[in-house]
This record gives sequence, C-alpha cells and structure tokens, in this order.
Amino acid sequence: MMSGWTKHWSVFAQFARANRAQLFKTYCLVPIGIILTLCILYGVDRLIKNVIKVTFPSSVAVMLINFAFMCILSSWRRPYAEYYVRVIDVPLSWSLRWMNLFFTPAFVTLPLSEWISFKEAMLIVAVFVIGYLSTFVFLAYITILGQKLFGSRRFISLFVRQEELENGMEVGSRFTKISRSRASSGSEGQPSADSDVRSFRAVNSDTASDLNVLSDIASNSGLSPPRSRATSTAPSAVNESIPLQSPVGASQSSAEYQTHARDRRGNRGFLRSPERINVRTPEPTYSARRMSEVAVDDKGTSPLICQRAITRQFSQHIDYMFSINMWDNHLHHILYGLGFLATIFAYYFSWYVMPFQFFTAVCAFMIIVDFPFNINPGIKKFLHPVICSVALTWIVMLVSVMIKHHKVSYFLRELKDYKTGRTYLHLFDNDQFAYHVWPGAGDIFSTCMDVSIVGLSMPMYTHRLDLKRHFLSLIPPILLLCAASLTLYPLICSRIGISSDRSIGFVGRSITLALGTPTIQNLDGSVTIMAVTTVISGIIGVLSGGPMLDLLRVPEDDYVTRGVTLGCDCGAIATAYLLGVDRRAAAISTLSFVLFGAFMVILSAVGVIKVFVQNLAQV
Repeated sequence: MMSGWTKHWSVFAQFARANRAQLFKTYCLVPIGIILTLCILYGVDRLIKNVIKVTFPSSVAVMLINFAFMCILSSWRRPYAEYYVRVIDVPLSWSLRWMNLFFTPAFVTLPLSEWISFKEAMLIVAVFVIGYLSTFVFLAYITILGQKLFGSRRFISLFVRQEELENGMEVGSRFTKISRSRASSGSEGQPSADSDVRSFRAVNSDTASDLNVLSDIASNSGLSPPRSRATSTAPSAVNESIPLQSPVGASQSSAEYQTHARDRRGNRGFLRSPERINVRTPEPTYSARRMSEVAVDDKGTSPLICQRAITRQFSQHIDYMFSINMWDNHLHHILYGLGFLATIFAYYFSWYVMPFQFFTAVCAFMIIVDFPFNINPGIKKFLHPVICSVALTWIVMLVSVMIKHHKVSYFLRELKDYKTGRTYLHLFDNDQFAYHVWPGAGDIFSTCMDVSIVGLSMPMYTHRLDLKRHFLSLIPPILLLCAASLTLYPLICSRIGISSDRSIGFVGRSITLALGTPTIQNLDGSVTIMAVTTVISGIIGVLSGGPMLDLLRVPEDDYVTRGVTLGCDCGAIATAYLLGVDRRAAAISTLSFVLFGAFMVILSAVGVIKVFVQNLAQV
C-alpha cells in the first residue's frame, strides 16, 4: 500500500518539476493578472462616474482602449506589441476560456424572476421566432448589397479559399497559424524526428489555436468544435510544450514521444479525419537495444528473454506517461473537487453559503464540459454547457437545502444569496449595502466576466486586418441592426402586451451575453429574457444556419455574408459552428458580434437613447 502511494507521489513530483513553469503561470501569475486588471477597471469606473460623470461600463471602455492601444503599438513597434500581448494574454486568455461559466448567474437566479402568464409566454415565443428569421434575412441581403455597392464582393474558388484558411493571419503575429508545409519541412531532404514533432504541433495548432481564440470568447461556445483546453486552468492561449523528465536510461526517441504526447494533451481535443495523426511508437532505449544486439546468436535469432525485457521496459514507460498525462489533465479537477468537499462542511456549519455555491457551480460546469462519455453530436448540440451545468447546480443546491433545512422554501432564500449585487465595483460601498451583505458566488462570476469583456479585445486585435479589409461591408448592416434592435423590439413588444422590462430585454437578443448584459442593465431591462433568448438563438443558428443560408442562395464562398449573418444574429455559438466550416467566416463572425455588442453598449449608455427606448417600451 505504501509503495503504491510512494510511486504516485514520485510521479506527481516529476510532473510538478517538469511543468513548474506552467503551474507557476496558472496558479500564481493568472490570479495576480486578474487582480491587477480588476484594479484598473475599478479605477476607470471611478474616473467615469466621479470625473466624467457619465454612465458607461468600465469593462467596455477598457476593452476599446486596449484594442486601440494594441493597434497603435503594433503599427509603431511590432516587437513591443508582441511583448505587450504576451503579458496581457496571461489573465485575459484565462478569462476567455472560463467565460461560459461567468454567464451562469443569469440562469441560476431564474426561479427568482416574476411569473409570466401563458399568453405573454406565447407572445415572447412569437416575437423571438419572427425576430430571428427577419434579422437573418435582413443581415444576409444587406451585407450582399453592401459588398456590391462598395465593390468588395470578390468570390474565390474553394481551393484558393482553403489556402487562405491556412495562412489568413498576419505574418509574424503570435496568433499566426504555422503552415503545414513550413512546419513539417524541417531541413530539406533530411526528415527527422524533430520535424515530425513540428508537423504534429502544426496540425494541432490549426485545429486548437483558433478554438481557443475564437470559440472560447463566445457566450455560447463549446458545442460544435472538439473540446479544447477551455476547461483547463491554463492561462496561456498558446500551448507550451514543456519536455517531461524521462526515466533513467530513456533515450532521445522516448523524450520525443513524450513531446508528442504532451502536444496531444495540450489541446485535449480528439483529432478527426483528415487531422488524425499516427504517433510513432517509441523505440527501445539504448541499453535495451545494446542488450538485444549482444544477445543475438550466430543464426541471427534473438532470444525470447530479451524481447520480454524490451516489452517490460516499454510497458513501464507507457505506465509512466499515462500517470503524467492523468496529473496534467485532471489536476484542476482534483483541486476543485477537494474545494467542493471542504465547503460542504462550511455550508452546514456556517451562515455564509458563497463558498459552497461557488465550488458547486464550478464543479458542475466542469462535469458537463468534461463529460467522459461520447454523446451523439446531433443531441450534443442541444446540451449547452451553461444550461446543463445550471440544471446540475440546482439539483445539488436543492438536495443540500433539503438535508440542512428540510424545507423547499429555503431553496429560493439561498438563491437570493447567490447574487447580492456586491461585486468588486461595490465592494467598499458600505452605505449602499448593509454590513452583513457579503458577495455571493454570482457576484464573483460577474466580476470575472468584466475581465472577459476586456479579453474580447484580443480576437479583435487578432483579426484587425479582416476588419480593415471588410470595414465597409461590416459596418452598415451592424449599424442598421443596432437601430432596428433599439427601436422595433421595444415598440412592437410593448404594443402586443409584453411587459416593459421584458420588451427592453429583447433588445439584447442578438448580442453575445458578455456585452448584452451591460447593455440591458444600462436600459433597465430584463437580463433574464436577454440571456435565455441569446442562448436559444445560438443553438438554433447551429442547427439551421447553414441550410437557411443555402435557402437564401448565399454562395458558399461568400464568407463575409455568412460570418456577418450568423455572428450578429446568432452570437457566438455560430462562431463555433463556423470554425468547422470556414475559419475565415468564423473570423468575420467574431468581429461582427464583438462590434455589434460594443456599439450597443455605447448607444445604451447615452442618456437620450436610454430615455427614448424606455418611452417606446411603455405599454
């Protein structure tokens, strides 16, 4: 028994030594970066409210300032820009990967919302369906018209477009995908093991780097593409291959095999055809080969005892690599699982329920995202991680309440403690909050979501060349959609009998949740309606987006129209869907919903527009 524990601790020690740089970045640099970002956001918020005296989210202001600063710095001194991006990438990429989790408070507190009559519910469904279809057709044809008017509609062949998919990023950027031919060439005419490693890493980077940068910024990401390191606590957007320590006597080929395995673990995605790579079987170590050569007799046959020795050594090496892989993939699961077990005792023996609710939400989210069993892709499209994790959170909280209080009524009472409103912006406002009102788990997630909003400047910077190239085709449909959303939804919804706050909540139906939340809060609308309709729009966009574009006869190679339509109407789930179809369309989709959301936040912060929208929504 003791020998088994000693073996496991020995493997963990080797894993910690081999990954000490990554562990230090994950568990030290990321918290420091998050705290510094929150300090900047708090200072900007005080500046906007107390000095400029306007109502505007500090997170969106810092996002726009950061994007402009990176663009200016890149045009002035490219090396300085690359260094700056590497620094801010530590906290911002972490926040982007966990962004789905930060949206859960709007759904967890859903039972606390006001009761909706059956008639109003049917009216909400009707407005949603008609609005979704009308917006889809409007965006598609307006974008095509804009391309014709400004002469930017240049269709290219499928083969040229696929080449563009490989090398569409700006050369020299750290976000640039490595060309397969360039990565796998190595030294010309001299294939080597190192070139195999580079080619494997290049193919993996094609499928994983964009998933990290694009799909994880989404409010509804994670359905279509394979699972990436989004559920990991690793903060860096670029997978870093840290060589593992080999057992004593391991050869260079074994170390190369470990590098292969590390690259596979770094992305944590299942390579599908034609991306599947056959990893070379590691060769026996030098000592094993030497022993086999010495033991060969005159007839050229090798004794069975040497083959067994080699097989035994190979088996031990595989066991070692498997143990290292397990620690690498499940360390954060173990840490959060231990935290959940510890907070169970705090829940039953103290009045403060935030730690228990926090670890319950995080563990439920990781269980849904890292579900070990394969699910039919057709069914998985409907199993959004936010919705499923919230349902699991409700079940755990309800069971805990019944064990502690033996009454269901306490469930709603504890949901009020889930989000008290005391975020980092109000942490020191003792006049507004009573002394015993402490932050809840939802307040922590909302605080981290502000960091995620700042992180949205990263994909905008990544695809700034696409923004410049297609600016005249992107801006007109986005501005027209902003005007239509701010006027038509409140006006129509209020006239047919939907309440005022829910009518305003429909304004954010097409906005990604990260930017839709401050927009609806500025307009004093229903964040719950906005959150539910946004997620449903994304799911419907994945299921019917492609066929609807084909029905509207939008050419397959018109990635600008496809990106703008799905990005602005369906939010971020559409971006994840486009990643598997056309990465250029996914880039346009990313720019579209970020720009659309940023414009909506800016417009909602203008006092005259806010009063105008509220007057339209009055029944």
